[in-house]
Amino acid sequence: MENSEKGLRAEVMTNYLRLTDAAIRAATLPPGKSQFYLHDTEQPGLAIRMRATGGRTWVFLFTKSGTRGTQRKTLGAWPKFNEKAARKAATVAAGEVVIGVDPNDAKREAKRQQLAERQCTTLATLIIEDGPYETSLTGRQVVNWKPPMSALRRRLKDHFDLAIGELTRRQIMAAVDRIAKTGKRGAAKDLRKHTHTFLEWCVGEGYVAHNVLAGYREPKETRAQRVGRRTKGRALTDEEIIKVWQAAGKLGAFGLLARMCLLGGPRRSEPTMIEWRKHIMDDRVTFDAAWTKMGLHHDVPRTHLVDEVLAAAKNFQRATSDYVFPSPKTGGQMSGFTKMVNRLVKEADVAKFTMHDLRRSLRTIMSRCGYDNEIQRLCVGQKPRGIDQVYNHDEQWIIRTTSRSWSARNGSARSCACSGRIRSTPSRPSCSAVSASIMRLGWLSGLIASGQIVAHRIDTIERAAIDVAPFQGMVRIAPPLLQRSGRAPDDRGRL
Repeated sequence: MENSEKGLRAEVMTNYLRLTDAAIRAATLPPGKSQFYLHDTEQPGLAIRMRATGGRTWVFLFTKSGTRGTQRKTLGAWPKFNEKAARKAATVAAGEVVIGVDPNDAKREAKRQQLAERQCTTLATLIIEDGPYETSLTGRQVVNWKPPMSALRRRLKDHFDLAIGELTRRQIMAAVDRIAKTGKRGAAKDLRKHTHTFLEWCVGEGYVAHNVLAGYREPKETRAQRVGRRTKGRALTDEEIIKVWQAAGKLGAFGLLARMCLLGGPRRSEPTMIEWRKHIMDDRVTFDAAWTKMGLHHDVPRTHLVDEVLAAAKNFQRATSDYVFPSPKTGGQMSGFTKMVNRLVKEADVAKFTMHDLRRSLRTIMSRCGYDNEIQRLCVGQKPRGIDQVYNHDEQWIIRTTSRSWSARNGSARSCACSGRIRSTPSRPSCSAVSASIMRLGWLSGLIASGQIVAHRIDTIERAAIDVAPFQGMVRIAPPLLQRSGRAPDDRGRL
């Protein structure tokens, strides 16, 4: 019993010593402790706080009347805040305690003033050009930071002089309702989304205590609204694809970019960033993860028609720019798609469409050709998420390359067929012999363009012979044709 009491007294005594830089440097944290205090024997209240992370901080410990427990005032981090400075700061703090002043009051008051100043910050100060919010978005490398900034500046301009802490949900929703009443439901939804994200950023940065749009739920859509709602986007018909392909040939670099969107299904901004030296490989065109929507690397196979587009793009190459599809005016990254698409629509004499509709058209025709959704997503860069993305890293490159030849190039192949660019050979029947129904489905034209049709009468898809010898054991390479024929392949792998 006496030995244990002596050990306890020895442990307590080791907490108290004259705190010098040498003593602090030699001190170690006791095993199993996350923090430990070393108290100075000469100046009451002065101590060093040692942390498991290795940090050591000068503190002043004191008691406050009416408050339970020991209070702590941080003086500074050792060794930048040395022994001499620490003893001087501890003397000042001890004097404040004697006269009844809390040494932490000044720090708390400074924080309150800072919070009050932030809450008085106006909306205009936060969303001006090169302001705090724009700097945050660009610093995080948000690709599409311009649309939210534009929406906030244009739609909330009536509240620019209002302190961000005084902005109410009613004021925001009034702006959203004004846009919705004009029939722009999409713009109204975008404003609410961008404002909610902006206010969440304000909460994180300490400009406001809470998000006034938190918990908002849009009213449930009624049956009448569902019936009257327009379908988002559309897929071009086969006849429209032919007209668009031919008209695109008259519109220079933008026309070639539109053809690339028909062949590979990228989003409109992605081809504008590809460069000859960095992204054009021998067998593929690469799209960097830094500027794809999903932040994932994506490759498009270089098929025969893709090579033709790239060869034609050489005619528009600039000496001052390495972009494959440079801007006609500046030679830099292409922009201003609205006017150029309107010109393409007028030139092709088709119903109005957007660049994203070309992407929808590709997926629609691939679905008609029988390819499953997984292959379709991989072909247009819609990579799987969640557990599949974590464990399945198969790009299915061979199947995608073949599907590009048969399906993804179908619109271009039909256009080429109609313009006579696909010529008849003994193993490749002329397109004039293909029935209209087969052409509408877009199967046979793609097969002819890729050289996969090798024989026989072609009035129906069942009578077309397909050379699958290079792909023995890969039945899913031609799912629609093998499944629809109803016959097993012969010894040469033909139907």
